[in-house]
Amino acid sequence: MEKLYNNNFFLCSTLFFIGGLATLSITPFSISPLIFILGLGVYIVHKIKSLKKIFFTGWILGFGWFLFGLYWIGSAFLVSNTYHVFLMPLAIIVLPCLMALFWALAFWFSRYIGNRIGHSIFITIITLSIAEYIRANIFTGFPWLMPSIILSSNEYTIQIFSFVGSFTGNLIVLIVSLAPIIVYCNWDNKYLIFLILFLPIIIIFYSAFSRYHHREKLIINDKQLITIVQPNIKQKDKWNAEKRDNHLKKLTQLSKFNSKKYKNKFRIIIWPETAFEGLIPRDLSLLTNTIKEAGLDNKTSLVTGLLNIKDQNLFNSMASINSLGNIEYIYNKVHLVPFGEYIPFRLLFKKIAQFISKADFSSGKNNEVMTLPNLGHVLPLICYEVLFSREVRKRASNKTRLIINITNDAWFGSTIGPYQHFALAKIRAVELGMPLVRVANTGISALISPYGNEIIKIKLNKEDTKTSHLVENLKSTLYKRFGDWIFFISIFYILFINLLINKKSNHYRKLT
Repeated sequence: MEKLYNNNFFLCSTLFFIGGLATLSITPFSISPLIFILGLGVYIVHKIKSLKKIFFTGWILGFGWFLFGLYWIGSAFLVSNTYHVFLMPLAIIVLPCLMALFWALAFWFSRYIGNRIGHSIFITIITLSIAEYIRANIFTGFPWLMPSIILSSNEYTIQIFSFVGSFTGNLIVLIVSLAPIIVYCNWDNKYLIFLILFLPIIIIFYSAFSRYHHREKLIINDKQLITIVQPNIKQKDKWNAEKRDNHLKKLTQLSKFNSKKYKNKFRIIIWPETAFEGLIPRDLSLLTNTIKEAGLDNKTSLVTGLLNIKDQNLFNSMASINSLGNIEYIYNKVHLVPFGEYIPFRLLFKKIAQFISKADFSSGKNNEVMTLPNLGHVLPLICYEVLFSREVRKRASNKTRLIINITNDAWFGSTIGPYQHFALAKIRAVELGMPLVRVANTGISALISPYGNEIIKIKLNKEDTKTSHLVENLKSTLYKRFGDWIFFISIFYILFINLLINKKSNHYRKLT
């Protein structure tokens, strides 16, 4: 170990490799034992005493994690002419660099305060978890690739989110990843501390296993059908005006599949984000004709993504439309993607912003509650919005019957991106104990149960239509009731454990 710390190049190369390798613990690879390689990387950085060096090595570990976990963002520059391809390396490198800064600051701060209150591995766990919380919320937030996503790879461990949510999930993943090292720690009251630390985690894992193993039989709503339509339109063709009629024809034909079987039954047909390649209200007559072509009866509604302009503001929207082609409800996307849907600080950097994108989408304000016939309240989420557990929880109510998430993952081809996005949607369903239907242009479309199961599913790069009965909500989950208070209480609990470690001495206690 001493040789590792004395050779800066070898140290940085090792940490970069560890960060990248640890991402294989995440879907679609889901090699769960690699969670411990992440813990090894955290421990190696944690042991460094220099503030300057711990910052830099912490950044290297984070850079490896985010570079290998987010490389797929570069695919957006290859699948379409929308973005300038020579900006691709900038996007691939700059975002991981920025994300890694949160880890670097977490390691630096853990050492800085640890030198004053007694440094232990628990201080590092706390600062990393807080850094992830801040990363998920500051500057509009980017809660993608948090360590807790590892728990979504298994039908049992994903149940943990129903109890503690994603941010406390980060704490759990970090503690478990460091478990082999914590076992060999050299401190007073070692066994008592070990019991206090791991007993709650064992209880949480047991509760998650029990929740799924003894899961309630889902109540089927036999009066409500959900139809998901995945057209699998390539991104390079999507906004080709000459192909629009063919795209709309494909959507209507897919929507007609087995329609006689479902006649006179309440049904919601769901199309993906911006499936209707037109602008409302300019192309309202085309939308009406398209709906008529789809042959909806008076008990069927269509939910689709479209572009909507109002008061000279452009919105990325989700609309519910009846069988006559009349728009009954429009939801305008609230949480926009930086650089994808708007350029931050456009007025300050006009020339650069204009070069990247000619215009910005506007954020939706004062959206009314979305209701659908025979179903009631629905929570609409467009693409990126499904990432934000705190916002989704806030918008969901006891009357919410279904979460609808439409997206277009065609931007990211056959990379790991769509799988990660799908995993995040499953986490939201489990956190709130609600069914979630996710429909992608091409990505992974599915009706997800409150346990995170896929009731129906259309795989990546497949053109298909599938229909299923809707299932009812479960009773309110622990996370839905208490939200991120669970995370803050957990932080204080681990601080208490750190206090036990250092109660006899304020100086740094070595770990073996």
